[in-house]
Amino acid sequence: MKRIKNIGLLLILALFALVSNAQKKIDLFIWAGQSNAQGWMGDAAQYPSDVESLDESIKLNWTFFNNESSEGEWVKMQPQKGRFADGHFGPEVSFARELKKAGYSPAIFKYTKGATGLARDWKAPGEGGIYDSMVKDLKPAIQQLKDLGYKVNIRGFIWIQGESDAGDEQAARDYYHNLKELIHDLRNTVLHTPELKVILGVDEQHRFVQNRPIVVEAQKKLAQLDENIIYTTMYGLSKADATHLTPAGLVEHGKRIFEAYKVLDGPIHNEASEKSMAAHWQYIGIAVEEPGYTTWGTSPIMDEDGKVHLFVARWPGNKVEPGWRTCGEIAHYVGDDPEGPFRFSDLALTPTTEDTWDHVSVHNPAIHKVGEQYVLLYIGNNNGKQPPHPANQHIGMAVSKSLYGPWTRVGKDGKILSPPDNPNYWNYQATNGVNNPAFLQHPDGGFFLYFKSQGGKMGLAIAEKLEGPYVQLPFPVTQNNQAVEDGYAFLLDGQFCLLTTDNHGLIEKGGGILWKSEDGIHFTDKEQGFFPVEKYLGKEKLKHATNHYFANIIKFERPQVLMIDGKPAYLYVPSGFHFFGGESPASYIMKYVE
Repeated sequence: MKRIKNIGLLLILALFALVSNAQKKIDLFIWAGQSNAQGWMGDAAQYPSDVESLDESIKLNWTFFNNESSEGEWVKMQPQKGRFADGHFGPEVSFARELKKAGYSPAIFKYTKGATGLARDWKAPGEGGIYDSMVKDLKPAIQQLKDLGYKVNIRGFIWIQGESDAGDEQAARDYYHNLKELIHDLRNTVLHTPELKVILGVDEQHRFVQNRPIVVEAQKKLAQLDENIIYTTMYGLSKADATHLTPAGLVEHGKRIFEAYKVLDGPIHNEASEKSMAAHWQYIGIAVEEPGYTTWGTSPIMDEDGKVHLFVARWPGNKVEPGWRTCGEIAHYVGDDPEGPFRFSDLALTPTTEDTWDHVSVHNPAIHKVGEQYVLLYIGNNNGKQPPHPANQHIGMAVSKSLYGPWTRVGKDGKILSPPDNPNYWNYQATNGVNNPAFLQHPDGGFFLYFKSQGGKMGLAIAEKLEGPYVQLPFPVTQNNQAVEDGYAFLLDGQFCLLTTDNHGLIEKGGGILWKSEDGIHFTDKEQGFFPVEKYLGKEKLKHATNHYFANIIKFERPQVLMIDGKPAYLYVPSGFHFFGGESPASYIMKYVE
C-alpha cells in the first residue's frame, strides 16, 4: 500500500511539473541581417560582463549562414563561433539583457551573414535565398520551444541590413519594395502574426549608404506607413573600421534597439504627459486650406496692429511628395487675429531663376522680427531627385522692412548654413544636409540657429550678427536615438525651449516633444509637447480623414508657435492628412488654454 501511495505521489508531482512547465512563456525575437547584425568585429575577448547572470536564462538559436551555428539547438546566450579565437557577438547580447531586466523572457533566433544584399542574397520569398533558409530553420526552432512546454509569444523581427544594397543602383531603387515584401511574407505567411513588431536599421555612416540614401529613406518610409515598424539610427556608434561597429558600439546598438522596441510595445499617455504642455492645447480650426495646393510649414507673427501673418510653404497638387523637394514656394497669408480667417496676400519667396543652391525649391519658413526688420529663414535645394537630395539641403535667410516684402536674400545668395566640412563633427557629410531652421535671439546678444541634421538630431549654429557667419557646434544639442523633426525655439520662464515632432515615439509616436535647457546648448529635459491628433479631436471627427502623405498616423507636423506677451498662445501645424476629407493637406490652429 505504501508503494502505491509513493507511485501516486510521483504521478501527481509529474503532472504538476508538466502543468507548471506548460504555463511558462517565452518571448521570441527574430534577429537577421548582415555584418553589423552578426557582430563582425565583436571580438568575444571583449564580451560584455554579465554581473547579473542574465545570460543563463536567455535562449539563443544562432546561425552564421554557410559557416558555424548552434546546429539548430537552443543554447544560453553566449559568444558564437566563426570569427575570433573566443568567438564573436553582436547587438543581440545587450538587447536581450535589457529585455530580461524589463521583465521579458527572451529567446533570440539569430540568422546573419556579412556582406549580403537583400536583392542578391536574401532574395524574395520562394526564390531560394537566405530568407528561405532562415524560414526553413525557424519553424523547427519554434516547435522545439513548444515541445519544451513553452507558450511562444512571437514578439518582434529585427532587421539590420541595407549597406550592400546601397552599393548597387538597381538594388537600392528596389529596396523599399523588396523589404516590404519580405516583412509581409514573414508576418502573414510564416508567422501568421500580421501586427508583428519590426525594428529596422542600417549604417548611415557607410559610404554606400551616404552615396545612395534611398535605402535609409526606404526604411523610414516603411516606419512612417506602419505603426508596428520603427526605424533606428546607427549614427554616432563607434566604428572599428569604415563598415563595422566596435564591441562597445555593438553593445550600445543593442540598447538602442531595445529602446526602439519599448516604443513599439510600450504604453502611451502616462501621468506626466497629462500634466505637460500637450494637455493645454485646444483645437480651433483650419488655418490655411488652398484649393489646388498642398500647404505645409505655417509660421506666424503678429504685427503692431494685432494682425497675424502666416508664412506658408506650398506647391501645386494634393500630395506632399515630391512637391516639397521639387517645386516649393513660400506664400504670405494675413488674418485679423490669431484664429483667422487667413487670406492669401502675396508670394514672399520663390526659387531663383539662376543656378543657385535654392533654385529648385524653397520650403519650411520661419518668420521673426529683429530690430526694425523682418527675418525669413527657409531651406532650399538645387536638385530634388534622390540622390543627391536630401543631402543637398541648406538653410537660407531673407530680410525685409515689411511683412509684405520685398524680401532680399542676405549675403551673396542667401545661404547661411551648410553641413560641416570637419570630419570630426557629428553631422559631417550628413545624408539629410542641414534643414528645418529654428531661430532665437539670445537674451545676452547674438543669435542661435537650431537645425535638424544627421540621425534626426537637433544641432546649433551661433552668430554675433544677424546675417552671420553662423558657426556650428561640433555636437548635437538633443540626445535622441530616434529621429525628431521640425524644431521651434522660444524662451519660457527663463529656459530655452525647442518644440519638435515625435514621429518615432521617444515619448509617444505621432505626438510632439518640448525640450528644455538652461543654456540653450544642452537639452536634457523633455516633456510631451502635444498629443497625436486623435487625442484632441476624437475618432468620430476624424472618420473621414484623407491621407495625402505616406504616414499612417494622423499627426501634426512642423509646429510653429505664436508667442504673445512672452507666452505660447497659439500653435500652427500642418498635417499630411486632411482631417475632414478635404482634397489636399491643410494647416491647423491650436490654442493654449490654462
